[in-house]
Amino acid sequence: PGSSFVVVCLAPSVDAIGQFCFRCREGGIAMWRRRHQDLRRCLASACPLLLPAGMGASPAGSAGATTSLLKASASYHRADASCTAALVAGLGLAAAAGAGYRLRCPGEPAPIEADKAVAMSNWSGTHTATASRVYSPETQSELEELVRWADRTGQKIRPIGTGLSPNGLALESRGMLSMAQLDGVVKVDMQRQTITVRAGTRVSVILEELQKHGLTLENFSSITEQQIGGWTQTSAHGTGARIPTVDEMITELTLVTPGRGTLKLSATGPDADLFRWARVGMGTLGVVSEVTLKCIPKFMLHERTYCTTEADLRSNHARLLQTYRHVRYMWVPYTDTIVVVVSDVAAPGASAKAGMPEAERLKPLQGLLRELDPKCGSLDGDNFAQLREKVLVLDPLNAAHVARVNKAEAEFWRRSEGERIGDSTAILGFECGGSQWVLENCFPCGTIDKPSLADIDYVAEIKGIIEREGIAAASPIEQRWTSRSTSPMSPAYSPRAEDIFSWVGVIMYITDEARAPAIKDKFRDYAMRHADLTFKYGGAFHWAKVDLDFHRGRGRMEDLRFHLRKRFDVSGFLELRKSLDPQNIFGNRLTDEALKA
Repeated sequence: PGSSFVVVCLAPSVDAIGQFCFRCREGGIAMWRRRHQDLRRCLASACPLLLPAGMGASPAGSAGATTSLLKASASYHRADASCTAALVAGLGLAAAAGAGYRLRCPGEPAPIEADKAVAMSNWSGTHTATASRVYSPETQSELEELVRWADRTGQKIRPIGTGLSPNGLALESRGMLSMAQLDGVVKVDMQRQTITVRAGTRVSVILEELQKHGLTLENFSSITEQQIGGWTQTSAHGTGARIPTVDEMITELTLVTPGRGTLKLSATGPDADLFRWARVGMGTLGVVSEVTLKCIPKFMLHERTYCTTEADLRSNHARLLQTYRHVRYMWVPYTDTIVVVVSDVAAPGASAKAGMPEAERLKPLQGLLRELDPKCGSLDGDNFAQLREKVLVLDPLNAAHVARVNKAEAEFWRRSEGERIGDSTAILGFECGGSQWVLENCFPCGTIDKPSLADIDYVAEIKGIIEREGIAAASPIEQRWTSRSTSPMSPAYSPRAEDIFSWVGVIMYITDEARAPAIKDKFRDYAMRHADLTFKYGGAFHWAKVDLDFHRGRGRMEDLRFHLRKRFDVSGFLELRKSLDPQNIFGNRLTDEALKA
C-alpha cells in the first residue's frame, strides 16, 4: 500500500517484448519513474527493440514518484501508440507530441524476398538511384504484411509504379516497393459506370478494358503508360477547363497504412475527408492498392489545329475555353506563333477538313537539317519529333541555333493546320518528344464564366524572359487547363467549383549523353525563372515535376516551402501523415524537404 513498482523486461528477443505487451492488454500498470537516466541507457543498450523516434533530453520535473497509468492495447505485430507512449513516459523517456514510439524490431526478416542493389531510373533518365532493396508483393495480404513489417523495422518502402515522373518522385535508395505485380482489372460495373482496378494497373490497360464495354475515362494525360496509383496520387491532368484533374475520377480507394491498418475510403463514407486527402498523397500517406474510377460512355472527338498570334488569342481565349471540351496551346519561343489545338464531341455525320500531306509538312525541318548538316544522309521515314531532335543536337545550347529550329517548327505547324475525327483515346494522346528536362506549374486563372487572362499573361511573360536573356528554349511552351479539384493537396485545389487553373510546362531536350550535364545546368537556370514566376502568379508545381535542384541557392528552398504553405494546408497534411505513417517509411528526400514543417 502506498507504493508503486515497475517491471522492466530487458529481453533480447521480439517474442519477449510481444509477450509483455500481451500480458498488459487487459490490465493497468502503475509506473514509477526512478533514475530515469539509468533506465533510458539500459533500454538503449540492453534492449534496443523499444526505442523512441528520437532520444531527447530528460523530461522536465522530478525523477521522483511520478505515476502514470498504462492501459495497454498492443500486440506482437503492432504496438498501439497510446500504450507505447504511456510506457515510455512512465520510464522517463521523452515523448514527441504523443507519437513516435513504436515496437521496433530491426533484426526481423522481411516477409517476402527483396531484390538487392537495384539500379532505378525515371523514364527520361534524369533521376537515378540504386535501391538497397526493392520489394514486389503479389497479393493484398503480402502487401499488408510487408507494410506492418516495415513499420516495425523502420525499413523504407517508397512505392513506385512505372517511374514516369520527370522528377523521380518515387525514387528512394534506402528501399522501394514495386507495384508491378499488384495490377489487373477487378471489375467493371456497367450500372454505376465504374471500373475497379488494382493500383499497379496501367492507364492504357484500363482504357483498353473500358473500350470492350463502350466506356472510357473522362480525361487522361498525353502518355498512358502510368500506373493508376501514381497517376492519381500526383493529381495528373489532361486538358479542358470544365474537366478536373484525374484524382477526381476516384470514387473509392483502398489505402494500406502502418498507423491505421488497411482503410476502405470513399467519397460518401464516414471518412470522406480522409478520402479527399488520400487521393493526392504523393505516396506518403500509405500504399494505394485498389481504386474505383467513374467512367463515361466512349465518344468521338472532332479536333482542329491552327496557328494564331498573341493579340488574336487574347480576343478569342475566353470563347475557346468556354466552347471546347479540350483546349491546348503550344507557344513557340523566338516566333510569334501559337499553335491552338481544340476538340469537342464530334457531331453525327461530321467530316474533317484534311491538312497537307506529311511529306509537305516536314519540308521546313528537312531543309534546315540538310543546310546545317549536308552529310545527314537519307531522311526518309523520319517523323517530326525525330527530325527536330536531329537538328537540335547540332548545337542544343546555342540560343540562336535553337531559335532557327523553332522557326522551322512554327512553319511545320502552319502546314499542319487542319482537322481530324477519331476516338477520344486516339485524339487525346500525342507525341511528347524524346528525353527531356521539364518543369510544369499550375496557377489560378479566373473562372469558367470569366477567365482572368492571367494564363495568357503568364506565358507572354516567360516567353519574354526567354528571348531577352537568350535562353536556348526549344519549342513548345505547352499550356493546358483543368477545373478545380477537391483534393486538398492537388495543385488545382479550390473550395470554389467555378475556378479554373492553367498548367504551363517548359522543357529542354537531352539531345546527347555527352552534353547532358551542360543541358541540365542550362535547364536549371531556365526552370528557376519559371519557378519564380510561378510564385508571382500564386501557383504551385505538378507533384511529379517539382524538383529540389531548381530551388538551390540562398533562401530558395525556404521560398519554396513558404509558397507551398500558402497554397496548401501543409500542417494539416503533415499531421495526417504522422498518424498514418509514424515511422515515415514511405517518404523520401523530395517529399520530406519540400513539405518540411
